[in-house]
Amino acid sequence: MVPALDWKLLVTTFITMVVIIDPIGNTPVFLVLTAGEDQPRQRRFALQAVLAAAAVIFLFAFFGHYVLDYLGISIESLTIAGGILLGIVSLDMMKGMPDANQQARGGANVALVPLGTPLLAGPGAVVAAVLLMSQSGQAADKALVAGGIVMALIVVGAALFAAGWLVKALKDTGIDLLTRVMGILLAAIAVEFIHRAIVSWTEL
Repeated sequence: MVPALDWKLLVTTFITMVVIIDPIGNTPVFLVLTAGEDQPRQRRFALQAVLAAAAVIFLFAFFGHYVLDYLGISIESLTIAGGILLGIVSLDMMKGMPDANQQARGGANVALVPLGTPLLAGPGAVVAAVLLMSQSGQAADKALVAGGIVMALIVVGAALFAAGWLVKALKDTGIDLLTRVMGILLAAIAVEFIHRAIVSWTEL
């Protein structure tokens, strides 16, 4: 007899990943990092970022414990590394990101880092994927978790694809202001990443 599927697991995974990845909150950052690009190129960056995030999340979802244990890396170390990387990006944003567009035109650097990781596939999303997958016993449950992750990434991709429409409304001045505001917020997120890791270490 085939066991009944736990559809709540699919919904729980979807909601959890959407909340953690925060597509609405990351859309302005995507908009800033791809400022000056035409819409087709922006959408290409969006697709690359989502695919990169998917690769990282699924890698850790299925092999996370093995990879971290093999390399001797703790979740706290991974979180601090993500916080430091976001901090570096936030400094460039608060200065107006003089070379952000040059980096974007030179290849997929902006799409992969920092968009794909650690903004989309950050420590929170990675840890959540590892935990959700480890808590699902049967292959069918693991498939539901994977499906929930895919659904969440589709929502993220749709949000990034729609970001191009905001460019026309914000213009150059709006983008410049948004760059500096998001830089401050991104710095705060970076500090929070590091703070959580330190607190977690002290509680061990």
